[in-house]
Amino acid sequence: MREMSKTRAKKTKKQIILEEAATLFREKGYSATTMRDIAGKVGVEAASLYNHITGKEQILSQICFSLADTYTSKMDVILNSNESAIDKIKELLLLHVEINAMSSPLASVMNDEWRHLTEPEHGEFLEKRRAYENHFLTIIEEGIADGSVVVSDSKVALYTMLSSIRWLQHWYHSNKDMNVESVKETIIGLLMNGIKKA
Repeated sequence: MREMSKTRAKKTKKQIILEEAATLFREKGYSATTMRDIAGKVGVEAASLYNHITGKEQILSQICFSLADTYTSKMDVILNSNESAIDKIKELLLLHVEINAMSSPLASVMNDEWRHLTEPEHGEFLEKRRAYENHFLTIIEEGIADGSVVVSDSKVALYTMLSSIRWLQHWYHSNKDMNVESVKETIIGLLMNGIKKA
């Protein structure tokens, strides 16, 4: 318990609010969660939350965009690298495994609750997501073209791989005793051996 308190103490109040809110959004859903619920989870009066955040809409926006920006920045690095298409795919899958496992409540909110974003954030988030997916498709298509990826439909390959990882956002949270590196190795082995030419 003391170790948990120390870890929490190292975080800013805003980080704590975002993480606790993400847990509530996952458990109750965004619409059913109130600022009073979030305050109770954080352990403060509801009014004091507004010293750090303007409302739950801002919390949702910051969760969604912080993770979207993480994905985008990693994609930019990988796109501009000289690695092979198959190695780029592996790096991106590792990123998805890590985020869905280690940031599971936040990942759950981004994946499941983004629809509650209001404009202009809703449109901006969709634009980021589409751009990311299009870049990923381009990499898969490069692999198909060079013969290292043996699938006929890049979209089917993309969404099959991503959906095969997304369940981690729920499962790993309840199985934190599992070594994340071992989980990565197992999942990447299954996915890459299924698409990589022998």
